Amino acid sequence: MSIPNLIRLDDIPSDYGVAVETDLLETSTFQEGTATQTGYASFNLPQKGFLHSKSKLFLSLVPVAGKPRSYYPQNIGVASVISRAVLRVRKSGQVLNDISDFGNFHSIKSTMVSNEVNKELNQYVDGRTVNHGFRHIRWTGAAVEDTGSEAYGYGLNNGREYANDPQGVTGEATNLNQLEFANMDGGAPSESPSYSLSLDSLFPFLKSQQIPLYLIEQGLSIEIFWSKTALDRVCFGTGSTTGGNFVIDRNELKFCADYITYTQDDAMNRFRDANPVIEMTFPDYRLAKTTVTEAELASGIVRSLGMNNRLVSRAITILSREDAASGVDSDNSIVNKYNMISPAASTKNIATGAVTGNVKYNLKYKSRFEFSQSLENKAEIFTELTKSEGLPFVTRQEYSNEGGGYSSFIKFENHVQTTLLAGKFFIMGTQLTNGRVESDGIELHLSGDFPAGTYQVRTYLEYGRSARIEDGECEVVNL
Repeated sequence: MSIPNLIRLDDIPSDYGVAVETDLLETSTFQEGTATQTGYASFNLPQKGFLHSKSKLFLSLVPVAGKPRSYYPQNIGVASVISRAVLRVRKSGQVLNDISDFGNFHSIKSTMVSNEVNKELNQYVDGRTVNHGFRHIRWTGAAVEDTGSEAYGYGLNNGREYANDPQGVTGEATNLNQLEFANMDGGAPSESPSYSLSLDSLFPFLKSQQIPLYLIEQGLSIEIFWSKTALDRVCFGTGSTTGGNFVIDRNELKFCADYITYTQDDAMNRFRDANPVIEMTFPDYRLAKTTVTEAELASGIVRSLGMNNRLVSRAITILSREDAASGVDSDNSIVNKYNMISPAASTKNIATGAVTGNVKYNLKYKSRFEFSQSLENKAEIFTELTKSEGLPFVTRQEYSNEGGGYSSFIKFENHVQTTLLAGKFFIMGTQLTNGRVESDGIELHLSGDFPAGTYQVRTYLEYGRSARIEDGECEVVNL
């Protein structure tokens, strides 16, 4: 009987005989971050079996005393604790995967997860809870009104009932709190929730492949760079003041590594003998980042993204704002700094013909533009995103700040939802169709009417890499 390709998950029969071994690994190196600096930790993986793609990194934070209600950013959950994730060949130092500004990257990927999965699974596993539900009960400004079978709008829905506004501003049935298990209470630090991130969330190529650790004598290590302890990790809810350092609970920090051994037909040895040289091709993501103001965006920016002579398949661009102190673009919010700001809502003055909310987007490489005319319609930009990444599970108001839907009265943990969620999920994604990038690299051409502020323009470029495993050594090259 022939041996399937044990690297490719899709090639392995579902009834193939396996044995699973699990290790709870401690960090080999650990340094906590500070209010101004990132931290670091590493896990050394032993040489055994195939590393399962659903192995888990367990994380928990110690809440600050005097802060009764805090929570992870609702769109990315516990991923806010991670600034960068690296998968490295331990002895040679070569890098297989390296995801920078991981929280922002995860905010993009998380939009592709259905609302139902967030509500029924992810809010218990990794802290992501973005799910929408129709609202049939509303506050009119004077009394509660039941609209019956006709919904007046939508709001976040985590399975809990909306309760009274704690400030008494918007009245009854207008404030949604997180579920109590998810609350981080400084008065009960031992009850702070523990969450996990799967290995294929940290390194997306592992969604379709797995690593034969037993064939790599050089060993692999997972390196995690922690986000700053203040501002970046959590948001504050009802009754809590902002600020404070949320540190990692070392007792909860573990990497749960699952190793797969295929027991059928002596598969492990036969696979090794049949494949003295193994070639793995996979994607990695390179981050190109720049800082601009709304005035520069209004005039139009042209930024070099690099990637000279690389095989680049996709590009994803977002614009994010972050506050240097507590604010609506840091910890006094729902999604913290892991927002993706859209241009202003499109309007047209009938008398003057003046239009606001404009946007123009294009990429240039190999001395030609990806689009013959820059994309100026937000619906076109959305369509290109779906072609590149898939359908994002966000509403029109969240994506482009148009269309309406959120009520101005409803809140989440005392934060007005329409203020902090509308126009915070705008993503520009493109499949590159002109082949390998040449020596001139890639240019981003972008302009638009964006709200006032300073922006981090991030473009994640997906490019090809290859790992060659031979005689116990692993060599990584760019395609």
